[in-house]
Amino acid sequence: MITWTVAAPAISAAFLSSLVEAVEALTIVLAVGTVRGWRPAGLGAVAGLVLLALIVLALGPLLDRVPLHLLQFAIGVLLLLFGMRWLHKAILRAAGIIPLHDEAIAYATETAQLREQERQHKARLDWLAALATRMLWRPLPRAGGGNRGHG
Repeated sequence: MITWTVAAPAISAAFLSSLVEAVEALTIVLAVGTVRGWRPAGLGAVAGLVLLALIVLALGPLLDRVPLHLLQFAIGVLLLLFGMRWLHKAILRAAGIIPLHDEAIAYATETAQLREQERQHKARLDWLAALATRMLWRPLPRAGGGNRGHG
């Protein structure tokens, strides 16, 4: 039997990490909705939730078949690799090898690009905005996807 003193830290960590992702997703929906319109942002958010529900329904029961130690090892390796990548970028930025990322300039540039695209394609459904909202990548709207300057 698992006691609350053992389970509470794991439950709290999972809840807080999910909360961070939910705030990030909401930020993306608000950014895309503000710049490209609420219809594609809403459709993208709903499509993302439906896709997530389908993945959980389809693959959730299969997690019981994966050995716990193998799953923990794979997740640990992935976390280590991502962490090393972020550390590598931080060291390169601190050394001046790659430039520091200015979020204000990136946001202004990308917002201007998205608004220009909106003016050109106002009459049809904006699949880019719906896709960007559904993917829920980063809090800045991205014209071409990608992951510039993050990490």
